Amino acid sequence: MSSKRRPFFYIHQLEQLVRLQLESTLNPLGITAGQYMILSLISHHEPISSAELSRLVRITAQSMGEFIKYLERKNWILRREDPGNKRVLLIETTVEGRVLLRQCEQEVGNLERDFFKSVSAQELSLFEETLKRLSAG
Repeated sequence: MSSKRRPFFYIHQLEQLVRLQLESTLNPLGITAGQYMILSLISHHEPISSAELSRLVRITAQSMGEFIKYLERKNWILRREDPGNKRVLLIETTVEGRVLLRQCEQEVGNLERDFFKSVSAQELSLFEETLKRLSAG
């Protein structure tokens, strides 16, 4: 048996580390890493339907529905009828959601700078491009 660890092992370890650090950073703002990611995606794609959002995140419509309900209860997003299709609700961020997102982005930016401080700008750029390519599926 080979003593070399597989790339998925390192990806899993990195994912765990990033999630822990994100949760620790975002917790004081009253938002989880998952909620932050969803709120950020909504902000970048608004207005967006729940179905489109589910496909972007690659989770079930039911799971996305739970995220959406929570974010709406917190008044970070709102849903409105799609003028082109009355059966579809479009999701947008609220003023409160955008204020929170700006705070999150600042904290996550600080976390990323600290996290990647031992990596050169060129290495980070290559890493980001590789992650994008692999994430595209």
